[in-house]
Amino acid sequence: MTKCMIGALKGKAAVITGGGSGIGKAMVERYLAEGASVVAADINEESLKVLQEELEPEYGDKLKIRRVNVSSKEEVEAMIDYTIEAFGKVDVVINNAGIMDNLLPIAEMPDDMWERIMNINLNSVMYACRKAVQYFLKENREGTIINTASLSGLCAGRGGLAYTTSKFAVVGLTKNVAFMYSDAGIRCNALCPGAIESNIGSGMREPSKLGFTKAVTGNAGRHRNGSADEVATAAVFLASDAASFINGETLTIDGGGVPIENAR
Repeated sequence: MTKCMIGALKGKAAVITGGGSGIGKAMVERYLAEGASVVAADINEESLKVLQEELEPEYGDKLKIRRVNVSSKEEVEAMIDYTIEAFGKVDVVINNAGIMDNLLPIAEMPDDMWERIMNINLNSVMYACRKAVQYFLKENREGTIINTASLSGLCAGRGGLAYTTSKFAVVGLTKNVAFMYSDAGIRCNALCPGAIESNIGSGMREPSKLGFTKAVTGNAGRHRNGSADEVATAAVFLASDAASFINGETLTIDGGGVPIENAR
């Protein structure tokens, strides 16, 4: 684990989707280490139970787990309510859950894949952001939202059509929320990781040959993959007081690979 920032999130309450594995799990671990109380939300209940077994001896009641299907508006809204009930408030909402689309270009994209990607990668983010903003405004509280977008939300050369479109939309959503509510003390930023060692690609079956070839071209020049903890460190920074004047931004985490303009 990257060196902690020494209590950068002490006293904050956070909820993190996709918290059972990969980047989300690293975020949960880092947030707890930095002093936050955390609800780890994931559709995979078994991964949440394993996480709880690993971390509960050290962090006790500061960690809560909740099974959530983020494509369900009702479950996402209940997740925010649960966090408030568990910790008396919510300060940080991280919309991290997401899936890939087999790198399918438009000529190969079926309707059901398109709809599934949009429901999980985009609609879920809107549901959580809306619920969080409504809470922050009602309680007259400052708050932080962090959305996991992707390098695919800044250029077209890393993913399939649905994944790329969903992540571009997440970037636009992030910027609009920040613009609309900055004067209320609400900050909304997006993380844009490049190639990270995580499990997001584990669900891909039979990736498109064309899409795979193009994605490899788009990733040319990358000297290594990043780690989930390196993304989690950025999420700690954006939620900390050190980032108090950063709003509506996209933080690229790709090790300085190929310039974005070289992949459209």
